[in-house]
Amino acid sequence: MKSMKAWSQLSEFRERKSSTPSVWHVVMGKTTKSIAELPGGEEAQYFLKVITIGTGKHMCEGEFESLKAIYAVSPGFVPKPYAWGKYKQEDPETYFLLAQFRDVGKQPANPVTLAAALAEMHQKSVSPTGKFGFHIATCHAKIAHTWEDSWCALYTRHLGHVMDLAMPILNWPESDLRNHLGHVMNIAKAILNWPEFDLVCKLTLEKVVPRLHLRLQADGRVLKPCLIHGDCWDSQGNTAMDMRTDQAFVFNECSFYGHNEFDTGNWRAPRHRLSNKAYIKEYKKRFPVSEPEKDWDARNLLYSLTFNIGNIIYIPGSSQRQVVYDDMTEL
Repeated sequence: MKSMKAWSQLSEFRERKSSTPSVWHVVMGKTTKSIAELPGGEEAQYFLKVITIGTGKHMCEGEFESLKAIYAVSPGFVPKPYAWGKYKQEDPETYFLLAQFRDVGKQPANPVTLAAALAEMHQKSVSPTGKFGFHIATCHAKIAHTWEDSWCALYTRHLGHVMDLAMPILNWPESDLRNHLGHVMNIAKAILNWPEFDLVCKLTLEKVVPRLHLRLQADGRVLKPCLIHGDCWDSQGNTAMDMRTDQAFVFNECSFYGHNEFDTGNWRAPRHRLSNKAYIKEYKKRFPVSEPEKDWDARNLLYSLTFNIGNIIYIPGSSQRQVVYDDMTEL
């Protein structure tokens, strides 16, 4: 846990302002802008995230470690992380993340600046082990990362874990999905009524992932493990233009070292404004498509599954159930 000793020098946190509501903080926790008075009388602004749900420790530590890794490579692309920790209160158990406050301007960030900054992070980053993975589990579906030489092996476990989390929801009758609370209450007694979905999940993991991913490291090809954001999306999401610097920046990271193209998988969904072709066009200008190039669209569709399944898990009334099934069938 990051030490808070340095913060004892602050005179006081004398004002807090709630940040703009988002899907994240409605579902997961609260975020605030904190204004602190420093010993010399100057003001400093901080971003404070507070989480009381059961995964609070995991989420705050994971985001702090993600921010720290990205800040070391591309300091202008993320807020500077300062600390994470646990509140003294025991009930409810509460955790926090403290970082630099940056004024959110236009969302999403414009295509040229976002693509340039993301590609630079991917290119400049170096895996500390030379492998794919991360040293801790970050908050993307609480996947326990390890280090793997094979991207195929890591992604198979990654996608399989997300599928396991979603399976009770994906197999629940369509009519009952409209009542997400009712679904959660009855999840333990869900009757698996869509065996075809189980089958396409199995085929995707056992056939599609190896077919597309083993080629990336075959025939002498070298696939670099790049530091990735992990959940890069748009308005009310986690990309924006900084109002003060006019730089693109990102937040709500759940990073690991993986295939750089994974970060653009969430740009495929029509519900996101990053699905505008200008974003992927600008990114490809700065980071060439991995070989075999002909597989790019299929890989992008495969990577989109993680995010669309996540939408089903976390967003009440999600319409992605049939989309995910159709996409896996296409692959």
